[in-house]
Amino acid sequence: MTRSFWLAASLLALAALAWLEAPQHWAQATLDDALGDAFAAFAIAKGLNATISVLQSSTIDLQVFQISVGEALDPANDMIERFSWVMFAATGSLALQKLLLGISANVVIKALVSGACVLAVVLVALRARVGQVAALKLALACVFLRFAVVLVALASGLASEAFLDEPRQATMSQLETTEERLAEIADDRISGQEDARNWWQQLKGSLDNLVGDPVESVVDGFDAITDKVVDLTMIFITQTMLFPLGFLYLLYRLGGRLFGQARLGGRFERRRLPPRE
Repeated sequence: MTRSFWLAASLLALAALAWLEAPQHWAQATLDDALGDAFAAFAIAKGLNATISVLQSSTIDLQVFQISVGEALDPANDMIERFSWVMFAATGSLALQKLLLGISANVVIKALVSGACVLAVVLVALRARVGQVAALKLALACVFLRFAVVLVALASGLASEAFLDEPRQATMSQLETTEERLAEIADDRISGQEDARNWWQQLKGSLDNLVGDPVESVVDGFDAITDKVVDLTMIFITQTMLFPLGFLYLLYRLGGRLFGQARLGGRFERRRLPPRE
């Protein structure tokens, strides 16, 4: 069997696959799960930001000196604000992927893919000297338009599940626990149910490592939070931006290579044609 036969069979298979709904549903579910995680992380970030803003307005009055907590919490608050912007961008990236996924599933795109593939098959079968390469290029472009977002979403979801799910869940769980504890402290502070000394003791207990000099302890404790925020930032940047762009680039290079092989195959077949009398 010649290259033209396998090329025609592949094009017909792609023309039929363009109407298959299962990959579309899988990609949609993958993006929905990623969006759910992104929204959860964004909510944690905004909760931490609001709680720290409340704590920043407080002062701790000890027996010997008074401490302004706001200055100690400024670095952590700035980091969490930047993290919230990163999560907003990650959510936007996932929303854009969902939009493109919906566009690629439009009936017009499906019909365009099928029509371009069938046209290319006809020209390949007839061994047409004119228009075969252009038809193959058009079919490849339509196939890329139909399947690129689906394949990128599925590949990114598999890669995230394999490498990022476990550290993301662990980090989000730790930040959520910290946010809940700090929210309780802030609520007590606002309601005036406890004095500054008891509030200070609760804050030390919630951050585990707050010992020694109070200001240094606050900084050390919130440094642990910022470390987790940095880890989570890198995870979501990788999941929502680096993975999709990387897989999209690989698909582009693969499509270019396949087109080059098909083009060479078409030229080879034309050379084998007997001369016309």
